[in-house]
Amino acid sequence: MPSAPGEKNPQDAPGPATAPPLVQALRPVDGTGSSTIDLRLAQQSWPGNVVLLRPCVPWPPQDAMVDVAAADVNPAIDSCDDNMLPKMNMLFDGENDAYEFYNAYAEKVGFFVRRSTLWTTSKNIITRRTFVCSREGFREKKKGAKEAKCPRPETRIGCPASLTIRLTANGKYRLTEFVPNHNHQLATASTIHMLKAKKIRRKARAVRENLVDDTVSTPEFENEDEAYEFYSMYAGKIGFNVRRASMTVNTENVITRRMFVCSKEGFREKKRGVKRVKKPRPETRTGCPACMVIRLGTNGKYQVTEFVTFHNHQLGAAAASDLVMASQSTENDQDDGVDLADRSPDDSVHKQNLINESVTINFLEGRSCKRYKCTKTPHYGDVGATLEYLQRMQHDNPSFFYAVKSDENGNFTNFFWADSKSIIDFVYFGDVVCFDSGYALQRYGRPLALFTGLNHHKQTVIFGAALLYDESNEAFRWLLDTFNMAMNGTHPKTLLTDRSAAISEAVAATLPATAHRYCVWQIYQHALQQLSQAFQGSKTLEGNFKRCLFDCEDEEEFLTAWKEMLEKYDLEDNQWLADLFSIKEKWALPYGRDAFYADMKSVQQKESLTSELKKHLSLEYGLLNFFEHFEKLLCDRRSAELEFDVNANQSTKKPPSMRMLRQAANVYTPAAFKMFEREFELYMDCMLYSCGEMGTIFEYRISVEDNPKDHFVKFNSRNSMMNCTCKTFEFIGIPCRHMLKVLDTRNIKDLPVQYIVKRWRKDAKSGSSNSGCAFSFDGDPESAHTKCYNLLCRIFSIAAARAATSAESFTYMENQSNILMDQVEQVIQTRPPDIVDLIGANCDRTQNSVDNIVTEGIHSHTNFLNGSADGSLTFPFTLGAGALDYR
Repeated sequence: MPSAPGEKNPQDAPGPATAPPLVQALRPVDGTGSSTIDLRLAQQSWPGNVVLLRPCVPWPPQDAMVDVAAADVNPAIDSCDDNMLPKMNMLFDGENDAYEFYNAYAEKVGFFVRRSTLWTTSKNIITRRTFVCSREGFREKKKGAKEAKCPRPETRIGCPASLTIRLTANGKYRLTEFVPNHNHQLATASTIHMLKAKKIRRKARAVRENLVDDTVSTPEFENEDEAYEFYSMYAGKIGFNVRRASMTVNTENVITRRMFVCSKEGFREKKRGVKRVKKPRPETRTGCPACMVIRLGTNGKYQVTEFVTFHNHQLGAAAASDLVMASQSTENDQDDGVDLADRSPDDSVHKQNLINESVTINFLEGRSCKRYKCTKTPHYGDVGATLEYLQRMQHDNPSFFYAVKSDENGNFTNFFWADSKSIIDFVYFGDVVCFDSGYALQRYGRPLALFTGLNHHKQTVIFGAALLYDESNEAFRWLLDTFNMAMNGTHPKTLLTDRSAAISEAVAATLPATAHRYCVWQIYQHALQQLSQAFQGSKTLEGNFKRCLFDCEDEEEFLTAWKEMLEKYDLEDNQWLADLFSIKEKWALPYGRDAFYADMKSVQQKESLTSELKKHLSLEYGLLNFFEHFEKLLCDRRSAELEFDVNANQSTKKPPSMRMLRQAANVYTPAAFKMFEREFELYMDCMLYSCGEMGTIFEYRISVEDNPKDHFVKFNSRNSMMNCTCKTFEFIGIPCRHMLKVLDTRNIKDLPVQYIVKRWRKDAKSGSSNSGCAFSFDGDPESAHTKCYNLLCRIFSIAAARAATSAESFTYMENQSNILMDQVEQVIQTRPPDIVDLIGANCDRTQNSVDNIVTEGIHSHTNFLNGSADGSLTFPFTLGAGALDYR
């Protein structure tokens, strides 16, 4: 290929050739065999299909042919923009981005690219990839293969041109090797259009150019992440998923162009040599052209240069009717007399795209954005199946609680349900509640959300479940209000949720007295997606991140570990980590330690209900199949809890030799005793220094040799009350090593009873509640009467449902009810019915009866959930005609 006038072309150097020239060189040759360029010829205007070739070199002798190497062809890159030239240490977001970049360069130069060798981790993350010219290598000669009569022409000639990228610690790919030279003639301007990749990309670009909507007005963005969030929010309202596609980076590693596409863009790559699988994954990509392209402007901001609204597939948004209605009300227009809200899911894609284009303009121009809710369409038949299940459960168990929310059009959007065992569990262990709404993160087929907690064995218990097709702020407020109603107005001390503005606003409005924290386990799950490439690029990054998340309990330790992690792995510019750090007070362990946490993080690290439920929430299964599996899951976990209760009270282990450890082993469950035992062992390494006293208050400084951070404990000798600056007791409910050191120094060998939290005891489910609020009525007799009545309803509904399973048990229950009524009348006549006193005196017996009934029910019936032990407060809900029709 020609070089610019005045530049030295490497092809002008004399050397051997591998084939006779096909075109007479347009250069004079002197007697020495060297060639010079005639400037007069170079200055002429040549046609585009004429190429200046090297001078003719004599053909080497036949016997020397084998030793002659192919001449290097250094591609002419004058026509390439500087941003298109490969340079060492260039960064790419992904392997596909590097492939697209090298392809664009190849188009300009005149060759075709293919993927070559790669290195991957055990999780199939590519750590190194080499892209080569299509003529690299040689055709493999198979042993025993017969010689073909008409063999295919040889295309591979061992071309050395290549580009290699490697995964770095920050999750990006760095260009580490680049070989520009080829050993064959490159395509010319007249033949470049024949390249396969060029034709494919030109066709795709032509399609997009014809679909670009120039009438859409869009804002400018400060950075690429802001544009991604904007397009993702738009996609969520329309009903599709977004992924980042190709990008262009300048020499300063600044993104100058970025393309965001629909998740169904392109087609699945068919790899050669891959064996056919019996059950192939369904094809998800359809070559969808919808996209948004941004470019860096002269003002330093990103501007949208292409915006394609057309999709060639059915969208998944539930808001088809809502969006149409909103669009019509905004534009005061009717859609040619067709009621689109009643159209079936099989209507034409074109009609749906007309709807979405209209909504796109309104959304991007900021018109009535609050009209468009984050709503998903229930899968066909889901609404009917859910109502059928809820009504059947309430029919079988009169105390089963459920509630349904509908939108302004009367469509059911959200469902909540809880049985009586879940509500009774909340009485004992509802101090810490985790609202798990990670269905979007885990890619559930259906939007299941769970209210969970921990029992005294540190097992996960379920307080309630919900299907959330509407995720607006109003919908979350309704859900929390409904949960509060199901739990008799009892508020948890601490609520753990995912990072969500809508959830945060709903919690602030409905549970103002509850400490709201972000769940660190859900943050870690988000990090596995946001930092996946960075984790694979370094074997130690994930461990350091988990240390910041789960192990740093001191503020100084946390800040130091976070800073070192960013510096070590070059993550200072990572926007996701920066945003996470800006709200560290809501999730980092050193902050908010006054809020009771019940060691929730350690349990979630070991087990998660999401993995057990994810498969059955797939759209491949009917929703009734999920409900059946959900009931079995509840039954299995409750049976496991009973087994742990029995083992805790029948332990055959030799009691500890030390007095305080024996006391703890007798009262704590084995799981809680392990936490106490760890603190007890660590107090041995603590050193105590007296800091003075004031009356009955003594202050001590506790230090550990390996830890530069000291803690201070205040001790009241009058009542043995203590508080420590580490806040471990307030955070977990187990006395810390510093408090135990003070007790030992003062020769107190028994753990004060106020530091044995009821929720960690073996008898946690006997007596009054652990949360301290289920029977705390603040002197309100009317509220006390209501709550006692609700509890008694649950107790006797469980007993009634169990007794109705046989004639003998029914007769027994009927006879005992008369005796019980006579005894109640005697109690009332003996003592005036002071409801507040009754609560304090009788709640212990009431709760014990609940436990006995539930325990007997589980042991006497294998299918616990189909029996009557699953019930809760009936929600005043009446279904209209046709409510069970499948949608």
